[in-house]
Amino acid sequence: MHTRAGHGKFETLGALGISAMLLATGSGIAWHALDLLSIALSAAPEVIHSGHHHGIDMNHPILALTVTIASISIKEGLYWITKRAGEKQGSGLMMANAWHHRSDAISSLVALVGVGGSILGVNFLDPLAGLVVSTMIVNAGLKTGHQSILELVDAAIPAQQLEPIRQTILQVEGVKGCHRLRGRRAGSSLYLDVHIVVDPFSSVSVAHEVGEYVRRQINLNHPEVSEVFIHIDPAFLQFSCSTKDHDSITKESNICQEIKHVEATVSDIFSSQLSEKLTIKRITPHLLHSKILLQIVVAMPSTMSIQDVMIAAEHAEKEILKAAPNVARVSIQLSLNSE
Repeated sequence: MHTRAGHGKFETLGALGISAMLLATGSGIAWHALDLLSIALSAAPEVIHSGHHHGIDMNHPILALTVTIASISIKEGLYWITKRAGEKQGSGLMMANAWHHRSDAISSLVALVGVGGSILGVNFLDPLAGLVVSTMIVNAGLKTGHQSILELVDAAIPAQQLEPIRQTILQVEGVKGCHRLRGRRAGSSLYLDVHIVVDPFSSVSVAHEVGEYVRRQINLNHPEVSEVFIHIDPAFLQFSCSTKDHDSITKESNICQEIKHVEATVSDIFSSQLSEKLTIKRITPHLLHSKILLQIVVAMPSTMSIQDVMIAAEHAEKEILKAAPNVARVSIQLSLNSE
């Protein structure tokens, strides 16, 4: 079985590898700079003035400065181009590679400072500049490495970063709320898990379509999202506190058996007391806060008046609530379809 999230881990591993290279580069520059600084502080003046020029030919200082400046400009340009592409794609690998370009530019900057210091006769500027830029490179390596490790262990994305996606979900018609919005990254891909709240009396097909529309809106407005796992929950706020009693149906009970028992009770009541007045066509149970709400569609004889139907329906509701204490509400609806 192929998993897209698993493939994204290779990108994260690549970013982790580049961060390791940045740490090694920064540490090497720092070590070399400290070595040069110790030599500069302890050596004789003639040794100090001989300097260290990173392999640059100091017989042509102007040419050396020009080439070094050109190298810095090119590498810094590559840094900004790669960085913007990485931000657009949400790619940690590209962001790490951007800092790899900048580390080259910073290395050239150290060389530039060394050349300039040699021209001015201030050779200790080279190791001092090396220490400063090595700190910058190590810091960048630590940041990219930390982010890569978080992605590898599937660390959750901070809630504030997911807030725009939450607003997109709440703007969808039919969504009454959302909660437990969570996200994780795998390379440049973002994977979401969210619970949306819909009308508790919506049909399964309608609730499913609302969820699919949420998925389409997220993919349209947030292209960095690769996959969304949507859970559909019923809304409870429109019901009174009496429906929140959890005593009648415990967590250990089998709700399917409970509903089957309630349906049998309803059928017995109609067959024994209302067989000549009302006929059951459909029973639709709803479960809200561990209470059962029933929607019962009935048919009536053509000779029966609406007033008699209302009286019979009221009697049926009372009998059902008396016989089935785990039923919180009964709604009896009249079908005018003779079929």
